[in-house]
Amino acid sequence: MEITMKPIGFIRSSFKTKDGIARQSKYAEDETGVIEMLEEYKEGIMDIRPNTYGIVLFYFHKSEGFDLRPITHKSELPIGVFSTRSPNRPNGIGMSIVKFTKNDGKNLTFRGVDMLDGTPVLDIKPYDADLDPAE
Repeated sequence: MEITMKPIGFIRSSFKTKDGIARQSKYAEDETGVIEMLEEYKEGIMDIRPNTYGIVLFYFHKSEGFDLRPITHKSELPIGVFSTRSPNRPNGIGMSIVKFTKNDGKNLTFRGVDMLDGTPVLDIKPYDADLDPAE
C-alpha cells in the first residue's frame, strides 16, 4: 500500500535551522509562527477563531533516517521510537498543539511554534479539552 499526502500549507517561523528550536510547542508558548495556507485550502480555515487551540500535523521534512530504538534525552537506555516524540520516525509525521492568535482568511498566526521555517503542514484539527484530555 502506498499513501500519498500533499501539504495544505507551510510554516513560516524564525527557525531556519534545528539549533535553538524548542523540543515541544509547550516550551515555545512565546514563539509566534504562521501557517501560510495554499490557495485551494484557504476556505477550510474560515471558522478557526483567535484564542482557540488546534492540533497541527506536519511533516519533518529535514529529518534524516530513523532508529527504532533510539536513546532520548529522557532515557539512557534505548526505547521504542513510538514511545518518543523524536522527529526521526519511519513516516516523519509531527504534531503540535498551538494557540491561534489571528486568522486573516489566508494565513493562521499562532503561538507555540516548534517547527522549522518551510515545514509542510499536512492537516489542522481543533483541540477540544473534552475530547483531548490533558493531565
